[in-house]
Amino acid sequence: MLGATGAIILLDLVAVASPAAAQDRLTADASAGIGVATNPFLEPGSTPTVIGPTLSLHPTFTSERPLTTLRVEGDARATFYNRGYGTNESVSVQGFGSHKLSETTTLNAGLGYINTIVGSFTDVRVPVGPLVPIGADLPGVVNDPVLAGIGRRQRVYQGSGNIVSILSPRDQIEAGVAVSANRSGGGLQDFNYATPSVSYSRLLSEKFTVGASFAVGFTNYLRTTIGDATVYQPSLTVSRDISERWTLKGSLGAAIINLDEGLGQNRTTTTFNGSADLCRRDTRWTACFNAARQTVPSAFQGVRTTTLVGTSLGYRMNEADDLSFTASYSHASAPLQRNFVNVPRDSALDYASAAANFSHRFRRTLSGFVSGGYAKAFGDSVRRDANLTANVGVTYRFNGR
Repeated sequence: MLGATGAIILLDLVAVASPAAAQDRLTADASAGIGVATNPFLEPGSTPTVIGPTLSLHPTFTSERPLTTLRVEGDARATFYNRGYGTNESVSVQGFGSHKLSETTTLNAGLGYINTIVGSFTDVRVPVGPLVPIGADLPGVVNDPVLAGIGRRQRVYQGSGNIVSILSPRDQIEAGVAVSANRSGGGLQDFNYATPSVSYSRLLSEKFTVGASFAVGFTNYLRTTIGDATVYQPSLTVSRDISERWTLKGSLGAAIINLDEGLGQNRTTTTFNGSADLCRRDTRWTACFNAARQTVPSAFQGVRTTTLVGTSLGYRMNEADDLSFTASYSHASAPLQRNFVNVPRDSALDYASAAANFSHRFRRTLSGFVSGGYAKAFGDSVRRDANLTANVGVTYRFNGR
C-alpha cells in the first residue's frame, strides 16, 4: 500500500501546515448488490454461471487552499462467488496534488496503488459536468497485453511528478517523470518502468495549441536482463477547442526500441506511436472517444505494441437519473523480442470489454443501480468464453467535511 500511504501522509502534512485556509470535503459511496457472471475470471474451458453479492466502498477526499489542491480517491470491492470460485477483491488508491510555486510555475505530483485481477474489474463511473484536472498523470494501467496475464492478480505501485512553467502568454514548457512497479507472480515476470519526459507547447490562437514532446521509457525486468528495453519516443502534439464543449487532442510520433535479446545481443526496431482524444463535457453530457498506439512492457516475454480504441459516455437524464457507458478494444502484438530459450514465442492478444450502468436517486444520499457488462480475451490459438455480468443494488453516500 505504498501509494496509499504516501498520499495520506502528503494530505496530513498539508492539513497541519495551513488548516485555516483549507476547504476540505470528504464523501464516501458505499454500495451493496447482487449479480450473476458467466466467466468471472476469464478462465479457459467450460465455466459455470455463478451468483455473488458485491460490497464496495468509494471514498473521495478533496482539499483546496490558495496555492495547493489535493485529491485522494479510493476503491475497494469484493464479490463473493458461489460454486467454488471464491472471492474477487479489488483495491485501488490514487492521490493527486498541485502546488503553485509562483505566478508562472506549478508543481504536480501523483501516487497510486492498484491491486486487481486483470480483465475482471470494470468500473462505469463516468462523472458528468465540468472537470478540472489535478496533479500529474499517473502511468496508464491497462489490461496486460499478454493472454497469460488475463485472470491473474496484478499489483501496481505508481508515482509521477512534473513541473510546468509558463514562459510567455503563448509558450509553456513541462518536464516530469512517471514510474511504476508491476508485480504479478504466478510464473509471470515482474518489472519496473520509468518514463522521464519533456514537452513544449505554443498557443497559436485562442483555441489552437501545437507542441512537441520527447520521452524515454525504461523497462527493467527483475532477476533477468533478457527483455529489458529502452524506448525513445519523440512526438508532435496538437490541441484544439472545437467548440465550448468539444476538445480534440492528439499526438503522432515514433517509438525507437532497443531490446536486450540475451547472450550479449541487442536489437533496435522502430514503429510509430500516437494518440487521439475527442471529448465533450457540459452539465448533462460527458463523452470521450480515445485511440492510442503505444509500446509498453508486459508480464510475459517483454514489450509489445498495443493498439487501443475506447469510449466513455455519461448522461444526466434528469435530477434523479444517470446513465454511464464504457467500451474498449485492444490488440497487442506478439512480443517484439525474438530470442527465447526452450519456450515458443507468445501470440498476439485481443481484448474487448463494455459496461453500462443506470442509477436512480431516491433521495440525496440514497440511490439504486442496475448494471451489465461484457469482457472477452482471445488470442491466435486460444479461445476463452466471454464474461457476461448483470448486477442490481443500492448506494448510500456519506457526506463529510
